[in-house]
Amino acid sequence: MLDTEIKDLLIDIALNNSRASFKRLYIAYYNKLFTLAKSLVKSSELAEEITDDVLLSLWIRRSGLTEINNFTFYVYSAIKNKSLTYLSKAQVNNVNIDHVDVEIAAPSASGEDKLACEDLTKIINIALSKLSGQCRLVFKLVKEDGLKYRDVAGLLDISVKTVEYHMGNAMKMLSKSIESSKKQIVFSPFSESLKK
Repeated sequence: MLDTEIKDLLIDIALNNSRASFKRLYIAYYNKLFTLAKSLVKSSELAEEITDDVLLSLWIRRSGLTEINNFTFYVYSAIKNKSLTYLSKAQVNNVNIDHVDVEIAAPSASGEDKLACEDLTKIINIALSKLSGQCRLVFKLVKEDGLKYRDVAGLLDISVKTVEYHMGNAMKMLSKSIESSKKQIVFSPFSESLKK
């Protein structure tokens, strides 16, 4: 969803109390917010409650939605803060995003393209699973959710340089994995014929 679309939805919600616009926003953001909450609190039930609370709070305070400049960052920060409030009460401080997978294929892709994308998705997810939790979380927030480095740094309470460092490591790991899989694909039939 484009920033202009989000802004239009926020204006419609704030000025017209539009349930239809809020539903569109809800559908566009729910899974992303749920995934972030779950990665922080490690519980599907609690993540669902946190996500619902944040979205309900947005509806209750809908008249002020037009004042939000970066909605994505705003709701991610709200999820983070609500999750951290819970964690401080529960005294748990681990972040786990093992359940986050990257999806590449577009819904309109051909069968062959979807198969290629599935293979590439598997390679990427295997590479991402080898990264540290913090590195995976940074990668997800930047690449999948489209946040800027400074927004991710603020959200995770780390420096922009640390975000750059994690992104560099993630990109190197992905690059190596993709290159290695290309070599296996290119050389596999050849290597099989050499063994005979």
